[in-house]
Amino acid sequence: MHDFFPATAAAARVVALVTDEHLDLPTPCEAWPVRDLLEHMAGFTAAFAAIARQQEVTGDPPASGLPEGWRELLAAAFDDLSNAWGKPEAWEGEDEAGGVAMPRAALGVVALDEVVLHGWDLATAIGVPFAVASSDVEVCMPFVEQFSGMSGGPFGAPLPGAQEASGVNRLLLLSGRDPAIGWEGGVG
Repeated sequence: MHDFFPATAAAARVVALVTDEHLDLPTPCEAWPVRDLLEHMAGFTAAFAAIARQQEVTGDPPASGLPEGWRELLAAAFDDLSNAWGKPEAWEGEDEAGGVAMPRAALGVVALDEVVLHGWDLATAIGVPFAVASSDVEVCMPFVEQFSGMSGGPFGAPLPGAQEASGVNRLLLLSGRDPAIGWEGGVG
């Protein structure tokens, strides 16, 4: 079991700083401007909270466009995600995400990785700090190392220097993100 609160609180702080003028800015996720990244965050927080509660994911993915009050809704969704994974039973057994069955403990790591990497993506896009706890980096690292460079995998190609880097910089480089474009010093 791992405490999601530092990561979800950091992501929620960044979301609160997003202005309407930021919505069309590019992000390190090349295909997604800020608006699309926020929609993805709303989708994965709901899906992974349902998985943690061993509930079936119901309903359609969020429609294009952010709903009224999206900042508050996302803040609540991050709290909900953290609370859902804060129960030991969330980490037990097996479940499915994206059509792939895997242990819940692995799904918890995937959920945390989504919060950490996309929180950094959003912070980088709008030019604000993003604090990443070293314990979150330690939990996410084996997952990112396993899938780094995989054709059709969840990450872009690893960037030069990934093997020599450490901490959050290694995590970012292995996932195809350049820590030099974002705010550095965010490891807590």
